[in-house]
Amino acid sequence: MGYTEYADICPTCRGARTGRRGDRTPRVSVIIPVYNCRPSLDRALRSVSDQTIGREAMEVIAVDDGSTDGGGAELDRWAREWPGLRVVHQPNSGGPGGPRNTGLDRAAGEYVFFLDADDHLGPEALERLCAMADANGTDVAIGRYVGVGRRAPRFERDVPRTTVLAADPPVYDSLSVLKLFRRSLIERLGLRFPTEQLSAEDHLFTARALFAADGISVVGEYECYYWIDRENGTSVLQQGGADAARHLARIGEVMEFVAGEVPAGPDRDRLMARHFLNEIFSRFGRRYPGLDPLEQAATRDGARGLFEAWWTDGVGARFGARGHLIAHCVTHRLDGLLTRVVESGLDGPAPEVRVEGARVFQHYPGFRDPEYAVPDARYEITHRVRQRRRLDAVEWRQDRLRVRGYAFLTEIGADGQSAHLVLRERDGAAEYRVPFEVTAWEGELPEMAADIDLASVAGGGPLPAGHWDIAAVMTAGGIVREGPLYPGKGAAVQAPGVRIVPVKGGTPYVTPYFDGEAGPLALRCGGLGGGPAPVTTDAAAMTPGPALDLALSVRTAVTTEITVAALLRQRGGETVIEIPLPARWTVDGVVATGQMPLTALAPGRWDLWQRITVAGSADERRVQAPAHLPDTGRGIQPYATEKGNLSLLVAPPRNSGLLQRLKIVRG
Repeated sequence: MGYTEYADICPTCRGARTGRRGDRTPRVSVIIPVYNCRPSLDRALRSVSDQTIGREAMEVIAVDDGSTDGGGAELDRWAREWPGLRVVHQPNSGGPGGPRNTGLDRAAGEYVFFLDADDHLGPEALERLCAMADANGTDVAIGRYVGVGRRAPRFERDVPRTTVLAADPPVYDSLSVLKLFRRSLIERLGLRFPTEQLSAEDHLFTARALFAADGISVVGEYECYYWIDRENGTSVLQQGGADAARHLARIGEVMEFVAGEVPAGPDRDRLMARHFLNEIFSRFGRRYPGLDPLEQAATRDGARGLFEAWWTDGVGARFGARGHLIAHCVTHRLDGLLTRVVESGLDGPAPEVRVEGARVFQHYPGFRDPEYAVPDARYEITHRVRQRRRLDAVEWRQDRLRVRGYAFLTEIGADGQSAHLVLRERDGAAEYRVPFEVTAWEGELPEMAADIDLASVAGGGPLPAGHWDIAAVMTAGGIVREGPLYPGKGAAVQAPGVRIVPVKGGTPYVTPYFDGEAGPLALRCGGLGGGPAPVTTDAAAMTPGPALDLALSVRTAVTTEITVAALLRQRGGETVIEIPLPARWTVDGVVATGQMPLTALAPGRWDLWQRITVAGSADERRVQAPAHLPDTGRGIQPYATEKGNLSLLVAPPRNSGLLQRLKIVRG
């Protein structure tokens, strides 16, 4: 049987750390504030009861904060069946901070985890969070959130150890207390929650813990916490949270704390911007026009002090025209324009965006209106224009390399944007352009393709030998953005292999490749870089007779003239016999066939090479041996070298025994 306490008549119990567990310290104390959430309460409790860490490792402290919907009785019913559940009943305290404090006063666990009764946990959440904190000696562990009917901070990969100032992952983005804390950290800092605060009551608690923590862990590869919005819209946050005066005063305390911990500069600007986005600008959203005049005034007055204290150029760089205009209107007391700006785009299209030379403006109300004299810079969003790009596929199509993906500019409409790919010489100044054109639309994303003709891309001629980086360039008026093409996240984009195409000043090979692991697309022209030669030997055509027939299959897509020759080089000698191999085109490339005269070969070893010439570029390299090597029956035996190359052993006319012994040795 669990433990039930009435906090208002049993004050001596508030300091009891061990409850009914004797002297054993639980691994984790789960604190659940409960107020009028009867429909979700059973789900929340069951998600804790079923934790894989085991009931014996937990103490669960559920604090009924004066519920009027039967939630208190439901807690008592659970406590009768669950010895580890400790129920505390208390009068309503005016916010979730009070019951959380009550739970903290009674917590005995090594760790403390806060769960709201609207929400629930994944079965392995506590086990994984405690294990992560144990393994890395960290004081705070954040689990992956899953927003249900609401947005939630995104943590999608495991991070064993990080700090509050880390930008990736941005742990400061989540100031909710719905995390795992080492209890010794809470007690060392004397952390407790303000009471009678309906929203943001946990921000200063969490901020102080994050800054003081000896390391922060993230369990991002398991869905730990399901964060639920009530379907009936009755939660405190759904009703707008605390009144503006108390809410913004509380946010001001947190921002003041941050300023004391982080010197002025980019780190502080990033953390302050998080507060402006989530807790200040949110007050100028859809509800603002419908607030009574006194609450509107309180919102403006509370925000004004925060803008004047903490809004910097570095903070502003993270926001668009709407944020800049709200800040300007609030600080300059342009109340009428502020309402028009807030209402703009709420129930219709966003304000028009126009490009003027190398600047981009969003035409919110008041743009260049002399009545308000708002500087153009408050409407400017040039700094917000980003290029989005992705590589979806790269493939050979006849004599061209086709690149598929997309690129576009954010903030600016599709009309007026143009795109091209640029091939830029890595160690030189040369660059060449290829149109990157929209072929279709995939939802709101353009499908784009570029066909790179390597034979003519360089001013009508073949691309010079060297390494070439490929970038996507987008322009709109005087706005230019560019960047390399990476495969999309999780996309299995493969390089299409080596091809023989015209190359200026080098061997006729072009190799598309990714620069580094999952790196951007690039080209290597004029060499193979250790890759296999794009030539295979057709074993079926290597047949004995008066001459040895040989066929080479050349994987190529060029439509320009190509010549292929076989070269027989006598090992240890200077004799070279060149054998033209007339080429014929097939679907997969070129098959070049010819005959090697057997009677013309002097005794010894002969190595087979191939020479390919395309548009003046030539390359010679060894020919790989086919899987099947025929017996010519004429004292001339093809064989594979240790490196897999094709050679011929020609025996002296009267020493056939030697040839037979060599054949036996080679197996």
